[in-house]
Amino acid sequence: MSKLSGWGRFPKIETREIIPQSESQLIEILRHSESYIPRGNGRSYGDSAVNKNLTITMTRMNRFIKWNQERGELVAESGVLIADIIDTFLPRGWFPYVTPGTKFVTLGGAIACDVHGKNHHKEGSFGNHVNWIEIINEKNEVIRCSPSKNSELFHWTIGGMGLTGVIIRCSIQLKKVESGWIKQHKIVNNNLNETLQSFYDHQDVTYSVAWIDCLATGKSFGRSILMLGEHAKEDELLANPVVYPKRKNQIISLPFDAPSFLLNNFTVLLFNKLYFNLNKSKRSSYKDWDSYFYPLDSIGDWNRMYGKKGFFQFQCLLPKEDSEEGYTKILTTIQNKSSGSFLAVLKDFGSGNGHLSFPREGLTLALDFKASKKNIALGKELTDIVNDLGGSFYLAKDAIMDADQFNPSFNKDEFLNYRNSSIKSEHSARIKL
Repeated sequence: MSKLSGWGRFPKIETREIIPQSESQLIEILRHSESYIPRGNGRSYGDSAVNKNLTITMTRMNRFIKWNQERGELVAESGVLIADIIDTFLPRGWFPYVTPGTKFVTLGGAIACDVHGKNHHKEGSFGNHVNWIEIINEKNEVIRCSPSKNSELFHWTIGGMGLTGVIIRCSIQLKKVESGWIKQHKIVNNNLNETLQSFYDHQDVTYSVAWIDCLATGKSFGRSILMLGEHAKEDELLANPVVYPKRKNQIISLPFDAPSFLLNNFTVLLFNKLYFNLNKSKRSSYKDWDSYFYPLDSIGDWNRMYGKKGFFQFQCLLPKEDSEEGYTKILTTIQNKSSGSFLAVLKDFGSGNGHLSFPREGLTLALDFKASKKNIALGKELTDIVNDLGGSFYLAKDAIMDADQFNPSFNKDEFLNYRNSSIKSEHSARIKL
């Protein structure tokens, strides 16, 4: 037995963990298991990839199977990391269509959570670029599903939190790029209204994400730095002779848990002021892919900075027409009651995939909080605000919501037709999914 958690290190759950190395070994494990959950690289934040009875970690089923250089189609096992894909195929001119904020997620995890990036408003979420999936169903049979074959199982699996079956293989489409560089342009927004309007004014840009100063008050309430990006073409790289740079080494790794008292309103307020002032001057630059998409990956075990009790991430989505009212309430509540959110990131979503997938049209805000009683109570209060405005929550990040607060915007009865009854996580049990 061992203790496992998500990236937030909260909650920690004692479980039996098995790491299969082949399909045949995996099926044999499933035949003798009544309750389990598949797990990728443990980068979802809460308890969605832990089952106290049995957690099956898929990271050793990580082989590339087939590659088509002309079309950019990759067939691979579900334990392959996005980092592996970039290392191998970026030098050939191909990059993932969609990537979350860390490259250390597995393909199976990316599909199960239907991860999104900075380009959802233009190119959708990860599931929009999956050609087919092979899963092991409740009868321990390998089933292939796609938009045209077993299509309902396909759509419920994308964003289905691993509850429809164990994903073992998939085919995904990569994007053709001319370099490994991103042309970044920063826009300074002095308040929340400017921040929201800035997203609407730049719908044509491929990548957009805003860092928000969640503790700024008065005329600066909701101020932000909006970071826009486009893939640079090779003929634009006059000052960058390396067309496809390799991933960067970690700058530093946190060897121990930071004292939790270091993160408080004062230190977060100070950091936010410094960050805003440092970023408001240099507006345009070229960023290598690793620095642009994965800034936190440069710090090993950065989740330790929240202390030994860990942290939780609260990520919600609000319809655009309710975003200013809703995020005004959320930021005001944080300022009044929390110990500060060290991370506050806003993104724009286009139309979503439906079913259990999180992204749909609106604006999504992600916030990190220390796992304390005060902050958990705050998180539940924020949940009520979002529910009152018809919003929704990213289940891959959730660690605190209960069944009464989980208001699914999908047909739960229909989902049960495709749900594998043997697959359960502590998260699915908590919200009665």
